[in-house]
Amino acid sequence: MKTTDVAIDKVYLLLKGKIDNVYKLRKPTKSSHTNYVVINSLPISSGVLQKCYVNVNYHVKDLISGLADMKTLRTGTDLLMTNLQLYQEKGMIIEFENQQYFSESQLDEHYSNIRLSVKIINT
Repeated sequence: MKTTDVAIDKVYLLLKGKIDNVYKLRKPTKSSHTNYVVINSLPISSGVLQKCYVNVNYHVKDLISGLADMKTLRTGTDLLMTNLQLYQEKGMIIEFENQQYFSESQLDEHYSNIRLSVKIINT
């Protein structure tokens, strides 16, 4: 059986070196980046075919409190989508599920959530 770490690590490797400021699970407390990516996941199933969803969240500081920087959000989302096209290797498939924007009002940020479906075959 695999854990969510396998799915998160694979998505991280797909983005590493292509996108700046990519973190697993959460942004480090001391980081001052205004644009950054956080990769996390929902629970993984058990069995021969394991499934989980990986969330890739692209955070962008608001232009002013409550006003999203849509130009930067769109550009970053497009770059992520380019690097997160359908991925297949022996025993793993990663494919796009959906995308939407959210407000993170307590941080004066908005983020683009890209949800990926990950399937892992245990042989």
